[in-house]
Amino acid sequence: MKILFLAQRFHTNQVPIVKGLIDSGHRVSYIVQTVGANEDHSFLVPERMKLSWFGKLVDRHYKRKLDETAYESKMTENTYPSFWWMLRRIKAIKPDVVILRYRTPATLTANMVCKLLGIKAVILYNQTALYTRKDKKTSFKQKIIFALLPKVRTTTVEVSDVFELKYHRDEMYIKEHDHFLPYIFTVTPEAENRSYFKDGMLNILDVGKYRPYKNHFVLARAVKVMKDKGWLSDIRFTILGQAGAPEEKKYMADLQKYIDDNGIGEHIVLRTHIPYNQMRQLYLDNDVFILTSKEEQASITILESMGNAIMPISTNVNGTASYIKEGETGFFFETDNEENLAELFKYISDNRDRVPEWSRNGYEDIKANYSFANYNKALSGVLQKEFGIKL
Repeated sequence: MKILFLAQRFHTNQVPIVKGLIDSGHRVSYIVQTVGANEDHSFLVPERMKLSWFGKLVDRHYKRKLDETAYESKMTENTYPSFWWMLRRIKAIKPDVVILRYRTPATLTANMVCKLLGIKAVILYNQTALYTRKDKKTSFKQKIIFALLPKVRTTTVEVSDVFELKYHRDEMYIKEHDHFLPYIFTVTPEAENRSYFKDGMLNILDVGKYRPYKNHFVLARAVKVMKDKGWLSDIRFTILGQAGAPEEKKYMADLQKYIDDNGIGEHIVLRTHIPYNQMRQLYLDNDVFILTSKEEQASITILESMGNAIMPISTNVNGTASYIKEGETGFFFETDNEENLAELFKYISDNRDRVPEWSRNGYEDIKANYSFANYNKALSGVLQKEFGIKL
């Protein structure tokens, strides 16, 4: 089967999905708006879409006006491809299934092309929550956009705030043509019998770009709380992030200054980005993973951590927090609440003999429920139900 993906870029969370499809004998094409600095193109090289004349004007405008980080974010929603280029490329690829990422001008264009070419199996994939509140209103603008995009939608996210699903499930519902397709991750075999507590320490890892929304400061503040209360015995923290753009470097410098000013430098080490293929070893060197973001659509790092037998902690406002079974494979904390986080660290430290058990529970959960076979079965079910075709 020929499968075409169209997205902002070939994100790392798509690597195991695309590789699995290719290994299963499918012909996969990938059209993108931009190419990231640390992408894996070893088995598929994405094709960058050609901009329309209007798209070029928009691109130049934002490139002049914004810094590198803001430009990257703005262009996610403001890339306008050439309609005629899109028509030629999709016609040449002749896909049986098209999967469009997000609701953007690029996916609107691609969906119109698919309609013209008579391609019926078109799916919108995004990270908007599967569950919708019953009292949520749809604006007139949203209704228009929804009408111009595929009616069939898949998402990797059950709910954007895990506390809503935990406490208010009866106030939520799932729309008729919405489906849950899980993220997938291939577990690291070496993690099955891995050791813990390197150098006799409880090692805690925080991964995320050095940007405000990643909120590494809440971890630093929590460590300050722990220091003031005498809770830091035999605990070591590492923060790893991307610091390429000037604003990212400034954020990292400000974070280091806070650490130095509060005398917690011996407990927290800041590191800059490392290649994707070195991440597994970093996970194996740590015991607990934490995602600190103020808001995160759906972080694949939750699955990466469990797939490397390292127990995750997540904020409640993360689309993959629901992949964690609280108290069994990991824990949640209230976003931006350093007191809550410090108390959770204290609980884990006091029960560190259970960290290997929690971590291995997560490892087994990923192996059983989040492999390519699980994704393949779920996607096949969507195609069969919605379009009457088999993958």
